Amino acid sequence: MNRSDWSLPIELDDLILRRADERDTEALCKLYSEPEVCRYQFWTSEQFQEGILEEEFEVGAPGVPLFLAIISKEHGGLIGDCQLTIESSESRQGEIGFSLHPSFWGRGYATRAVGATFGFGFDFLDLHRIYGATDIRNERCWRLMERVGMRREAHFQEDNFYNDEWLSSYVYAILKKEWSG
Repeated sequence: MNRSDWSLPIELDDLILRRADERDTEALCKLYSEPEVCRYQFWTSEQFQEGILEEEFEVGAPGVPLFLAIISKEHGGLIGDCQLTIESSESRQGEIGFSLHPSFWGRGYATRAVGATFGFGFDFLDLHRIYGATDIRNERCWRLMERVGMRREAHFQEDNFYNDEWLSSYVYAILKKEWSG
């Protein structure tokens, strides 16, 4: 697939991934206020609004998260998001993050959305490696990363201090040559 095939929005059979914008702010803030979702997140609603409403950057600009709204065609609304942040243009590395509303868990939506985000990152942005980190207690997340072909590269002990407790994390990654598309 060439780069022109991976412009936004990305249409899948049952989902659309498009750049999140101000019309998604309320739905994303509601998503990240869900106890099952925010339990493992470090984002604040102010950071969401800054990231979502940032319109002055080019897609793939280093250090700025690209928020992709996951829209269900069946339900007609936002059910989650994927974020892709380019760490540096020179190393062609990106970091992925994702969240899905709990009422849509277990249907394969996150798996398909993450796969499409990989396609965008590898084919359109020409990334070499995409990685993601998660709290080790977030089994749903690290199992999804394994399901989409990412490998566990690290287990950091007590590497984050949040809400008065030390948290440990797993880091997963996938190379462009490992991604099957």
